[in-house]
Amino acid sequence: MMHTVRIQQSCAMFGTLIAIYVLGFSVYKITFDNDFNRLHLYPKYKMNDFGSMRVLKRNNTKRIEDKWIRRSGPFELLKRKPPVYLPELKNPCWYGDGDDHDRRQHWMDILCRHSNETRKRLCSDRKRRTKNIRLLRCLPYFMLVGQHKCGTTDLFKRIASHPDVKAGLLKEPEWFSRRRHCQYPEFKGLCNLAADKPYTFTEYVDQFDAAAALIQNANDEQKSNFITGEGTPVTLWDHIWWWAFPENKKDEEPGLINAHFIRHLLPDVKILVILRNPVDRLYSDYLFFSPKKSKSEEEFHKKTRLSVDKFKNCLTKHSIRHCAYKINYQDLGLHGSLYSVFLKDWMTVFPRKQFFITTLEEYSKNQTLVASEVFTFLGLRAESGRGNTHFNSRRPSVKHMGDMYNETRRILEQFYKPFNRELAALLDDPKFLWGS
Repeated sequence: MMHTVRIQQSCAMFGTLIAIYVLGFSVYKITFDNDFNRLHLYPKYKMNDFGSMRVLKRNNTKRIEDKWIRRSGPFELLKRKPPVYLPELKNPCWYGDGDDHDRRQHWMDILCRHSNETRKRLCSDRKRRTKNIRLLRCLPYFMLVGQHKCGTTDLFKRIASHPDVKAGLLKEPEWFSRRRHCQYPEFKGLCNLAADKPYTFTEYVDQFDAAAALIQNANDEQKSNFITGEGTPVTLWDHIWWWAFPENKKDEEPGLINAHFIRHLLPDVKILVILRNPVDRLYSDYLFFSPKKSKSEEEFHKKTRLSVDKFKNCLTKHSIRHCAYKINYQDLGLHGSLYSVFLKDWMTVFPRKQFFITTLEEYSKNQTLVASEVFTFLGLRAESGRGNTHFNSRRPSVKHMGDMYNETRRILEQFYKPFNRELAALLDDPKFLWGS
């Protein structure tokens, strides 16, 4: 009798497990928590929370969560717990472990090759300190995420000139959008490994070691004021990596964007965006990036007509997000001026208060005023800084070229008009209409 009861109990338990298994694929979705040591069941069609990340139902969550379980390439970063940042510092920093000492010594040697008065104390006793204290590690407090040919170089240098700002080793490390993926075999076809050196997370943090060293060596008041940042314009729009992974090739749209991964590590990051009349930005992009030496107003006109036709054809088969993000079919950087598409997605991940968005036209009129507004946004003390500057100019090979044809401009203005109107409504500011 006892044996029969045990058999019945075992069968009941087995049946329950089968039911949970079936339920997990029909009514629920299964995923792991950040520690990968417990299973969770989430009801379908609801917003799911992976640590500090949110994935909406419109982003095809079942495929995303299945891939999360398989721990595939795009989600490698999400397996990393965000650092616990020191509350007494303004910049997101933490103390590293002993393995960081050799790395810090390497970067300190580079930093101190050209020592000045500001770094004098920092460099004079660096060997003693690196042996006896825990090392500070930092991530960016602010990120200038877009857009190409809109004055990002000038704006970033102006921010970096503030005495309380120490920029990273590179203005554009391109880690979130490109280089973190280059370590995966599937993505190497999209990576120019000579230019896009693959970075691990630790190597990305190394980019801010000089800032971390200065913060660590500062007095108490300076410690709470110093910040660092980076300025990679492609972070806003470049998500072609999504389709580089086999399990994503049939996806209509990217399920996650760079903003999700940034929020996972830096939920309070300050996000800077500078935009430009989309038509002028596209022409500048063509003059700067087009590989052909035989650039001309006629070639730009032909490429414009071809790209606009291709985009319109794409919209007959796919969504706007698909056509904006999956850019490998385009002959021009047409997608780069679709500001509303990208910012709308970013604003589902970060609150509006974490964005500072301006235009090149406004910045060009009064750089000092806009810089002052940026410093206020970043919580920096007032700084008069330098007067108007201009760090980028046309390459010598295209200085002879005039403006685009009037017909080309008309085509592009009509194409971008609905996107400009959407952007102006999104940001509640008519300056983003650019006459549309």
